[in-house]
Formats: sequence, structure tokens, C-alpha cells
Amino acid sequence: MKKAFIILTILISIMAISCQRSKTYKDKLQVHHEHLEPQHLNIKNYSKALFSIDTANFAEGLKAMQDEFPIFLEGDLDNVNAVNFIKEFATDTFCVRVNDLAEKRFSDISNLSKDIKSVYQRFSYYYPEIRVPYDTYLYISGIDYEMPAVMIQEGGILVSLDFYLGNEDKIYDYIGMPRYRSTRCQPSYITRDIAESLYHTYVNKRQYQKDVLTEMIKAGKQLYFIEALNPSLPDSILLGYSEKQMNWAEQYEGDVWASIIGNQMLYAKGAEIFRSLFGDAPFTQAFSNESPARLGEYIGLQIIRSYMNNNDVSLQEMLNDNDTHRIFQASQYKPRKS
Repeated sequence: MKKAFIILTILISIMAISCQRSKTYKDKLQVHHEHLEPQHLNIKNYSKALFSIDTANFAEGLKAMQDEFPIFLEGDLDNVNAVNFIKEFATDTFCVRVNDLAEKRFSDISNLSKDIKSVYQRFSYYYPEIRVPYDTYLYISGIDYEMPAVMIQEGGILVSLDFYLGNEDKIYDYIGMPRYRSTRCQPSYITRDIAESLYHTYVNKRQYQKDVLTEMIKAGKQLYFIEALNPSLPDSILLGYSEKQMNWAEQYEGDVWASIIGNQMLYAKGAEIFRSLFGDAPFTQAFSNESPARLGEYIGLQIIRSYMNNNDVSLQEMLNDNDTHRIFQASQYKPRKS
């Protein structure tokens, strides 16, 4: 009886170890974050308030909202030139049109607020020691190419809604934005871009461009971090691909990898190769008009996912490991075959 009990105990231990080793990267991303900060997310819509001001009393209207939106209105509102500059923006016909579209698209932000809150809480789970200004401000920039869609400043996190309007009314075509870029101007990209901004602000360590493998691992780390803060995000949004492009990447992953290896590109450093594998474009010319761009990023993500599947390491340990070749070897990456 005692012998049988010992054997049973050993079997249970082996099964427990086996289950632990078979834990996939997806399982690792399921963390308990709901009790973490922020418990109450404060989202304020600056553009809604700005475009509601009576233009006949514009300066007074700005002063009335200055305390609520200091991150936008910290200047001297007794300065006529400063007030006129803001007024010109708020009365510009194109900006008014963009704001109207934003108001229509984001008339109800309750679900968006929940999704953003989840991203912040997951960040708090992984980096509890970092104090992030979680107050979030929505605004429009007039689709200013010089401004990133998401910015993190001392006073809060700014989200430019005019980069997430969709293109049903051809607003992005009107300003000449390439279609491969405007397809990513959807509300579903907001939390993805917030996570990316958190990565660049607090996590990313500046690395100089070395070779293709290093760049792939670097891109894979960034995408995995974004996924960790958005576990339910579809791969197509994570990578910025259309569904058709995503299907192509999944189907021909093995062929892309074989081409990289066969053409001795893995440790290459040429600018042309970097543009081919990491440059943003409608497609990757070396493969097919149906293929997506940035296939180096796609392969890098698969390498990191494989690494997290096959190694008992945390997100932070993986991100802090700068030994590219060790990560690649330990990933045991085996691409899908078409």
C-alpha cells in the first residue's frame, strides 16, 4: 500500500512538471490584473470641450476649461496671439470636420475606457515600480503627421482620435495618406498604440541597428510586449496587417524563412535588406504583391513566441536579455511550412 502511494505521488509530480513545461506563451499572458491601478480611469475629451466653445467669447471659454485641461492650456490665456492661434484651429473647416467625425465615431467610449484601463492595469502588473500618469486625454490634432497618435507626458496620456476614424468617408484619402497606412486608422488600434507608447517610454532600451537577426528579435520583443498588454488582440491588428495579408504571412512563413536563410540574410547589415524586411510599404516586393510589408517583424514575433513557449522566463527577463543569439538558439524556432 505504501509502495503504491509513493508511485502515485511520483506520477502526480511528473504530470505537474509536464503541465508546467507545456504552458504556452498564451497561458503566460493570462495574469490577474483587475485589482491593480488604476481602479478608476479618468478619461477627458479635450476636443469635445474645445469645439463647443462659443466663438464670440472664445478667450473666456478657454479660461473656463483651463483647470480641467492644463496639459493643453498651460500657457497665458491673456495673450491675444495664443488665444487666436487656438481659435483658428477650432474654427478651421477641416478641423471642424475631423472633430465631427470623431464625435460621431466615439460618441460612447465606455468600452474603450474599459479596454484602456485593462492595458494600464496589465502594465502595472509587470512594472509595479513605475509611476505612470494614467489620466487620459482624447483630442484631435488635425491629422498632424508630425505628431504621434499617442503621447505620454508628465500630466497624462494623450490619444489623438483623428488617427482612429476609419476611412468610410475617405478623410485619409483626402489628405493623401497611403492606403496601407490608413487601413490601420481604426478604433481597434488605440489600445495597441497605447501599449506601444508605454513600451517606448518606459521599457525599450535603445539598441543600434546590427544585423537582421538582431532587428527581428528587437521587433519581436516589442510586439510581444504589446500583446502582453492586449492578449485578446488579433495578430492582424498587432502587426498592422489586413486579414488577407495575415493569411499570406501565416501560409508562407516557412518560405520567407527559407529565403532569409538561403540568401544568407540572417546576419546581413545592408540598408536595402533592412528596407525589404522592416520598411513600411504596401507589400514586400521580393515575395509577392499579396504579401505584407515588415515580414522581419512577423518572423521576429514568431521567434519570441517560440522562445517563451520553450523557456521558463518572465516577460521582464526576456525583454532584459540582450543576448540575441542565445535567445534565437533557445527559441527552437521552427517555421510553418506552406
